[in-house]
Amino acid sequence: MDSILQGAQLVESFSQEKNELILGFILNNKESFYIRATLQSDFTALSFPESFARSKRNSADLFPFLINCKVQSVHQYENERAFHIKFKNSAILLFKMHGNRSNIILIPKGQNFQLFKKKLVIDNNIDLLSLERPIERSEALYTAAPDYLKFYPTFGKLIKAYLLSTNFGSLSTSEQWIALEKLVDDLEHNPLFISHLSGVPVLSLIDYGDNTQALSNDPIHALNRFYRAFHTEYFFEKEKKNLQQQFSKRINQAKGYIAKTEAQLVKLETSTAPNQIADIIMANLHAIPSGTTTANLFNFYTEQNIEIKLNKSLSPQKNAENYYRKSKNRRIEIEKLTENILNKEEQLIILQAQKDSIDQANTLKELRSIIKTSGIETSHSNQEIHLPYKVFTVQSYQVWVGKNAKSNDELTLKHSYKEDLWLHAKDVPGSHVLIKHQAGKTIPISVIERAAGFAAYYSKRKTDTLVPVIYTPAKYVRKKKGTAPGQVFVAQEKVMMVPSQGPQSDT
Repeated sequence: MDSILQGAQLVESFSQEKNELILGFILNNKESFYIRATLQSDFTALSFPESFARSKRNSADLFPFLINCKVQSVHQYENERAFHIKFKNSAILLFKMHGNRSNIILIPKGQNFQLFKKKLVIDNNIDLLSLERPIERSEALYTAAPDYLKFYPTFGKLIKAYLLSTNFGSLSTSEQWIALEKLVDDLEHNPLFISHLSGVPVLSLIDYGDNTQALSNDPIHALNRFYRAFHTEYFFEKEKKNLQQQFSKRINQAKGYIAKTEAQLVKLETSTAPNQIADIIMANLHAIPSGTTTANLFNFYTEQNIEIKLNKSLSPQKNAENYYRKSKNRRIEIEKLTENILNKEEQLIILQAQKDSIDQANTLKELRSIIKTSGIETSHSNQEIHLPYKVFTVQSYQVWVGKNAKSNDELTLKHSYKEDLWLHAKDVPGSHVLIKHQAGKTIPISVIERAAGFAAYYSKRKTDTLVPVIYTPAKYVRKKKGTAPGQVFVAQEKVMMVPSQGPQSDT
């Protein structure tokens, strides 16, 4: 690089991908020369593309202080993974190639440092002189302190694995010194190789590792080939496998949802209709004592006895009215479940088509196009979206149920709107519950009762026959400073008594 860049003029310095810097030079012979510095946590390397088409979008100019400056020299720091380009205006561009701590630092004369990775603030205090690490090496010194890493601190994982494979540690210090001298001679005279260590491509000066491929002695050619091997081939296979797993998971989830919802629909359609239960109650008003929770009555629709659940605080006639109301809701829920199944089946078709496209993709460009259209996250940001609540649907209303005390705070304070209805089992620990408001609509009492059932179920009163549940618009719920997770203050509230009903309960 020193011989190539002396006198060259820097005409471009920009980044259009995170952790990647492009430097474009005009050489003395008027040809273009590009340096691509890739500083990813799992891949730190230089490459030298013959040309580079800069994107019109998502591209940012960096180090404008250096533009149109000419190169004076390139300096490699002794026994260190760092070098710098010195410009004729005395500015230095330092390349610190330290794995996941790699950085590029502009050091203008008499001015503050400029960091490519601004989060590595410690690099603002870097001392260039400290990067020089001259090491005196002799057999006598090694025999006195036989630690090869102190003599050759830049030996990487592949060299260490190679020495381990040769039983280097079991040799005498004299034999170790001879082995090290031979290794250094090989490193200085061997061609470059691409091999694989634990499945990951590595660039090496020794023939060791899996699937080793010899390259030319030209380091620029070797680095470009290594960039393609790692960034294009390895990343492609890794990302493709990751996407295949993610889409398979989505497909299985969709199939599971369809099966579960179909079972719920069959159960709903084959169970005794609430209006029939109401008819049975009305026909037997005289036979139902007040304050009872169940009644065993003759079902004249099936000509068999049926056990009917009752709210003991209501009269038999009021219980019948509740069942008539539930009958209307049952029809709506059947329609909604059917709609959900059809929507999920449509989604499943799309997911399967996208999965087929991934299976057939042969380039990163094709994969990234699928990622863009599918909305799925890549392996570089592959974190599941955290929701602090469970989601249920009751008559087309979304009901959100907090997962734990900390999630309760997050649900109530960050995910609620003032028009949402907030519910909680009275005077006991339990989940916060929200019924999401729908513009222009009043939440039906049957939806509130069902959501209250969730609040009762996800509380310490889960096993009680009837549970008092408070409900109020979310705007009346506040959290006082210093209170424990999940603790809130409710300014106004109403209370209803409901049975504890979890997700599997009949609605």
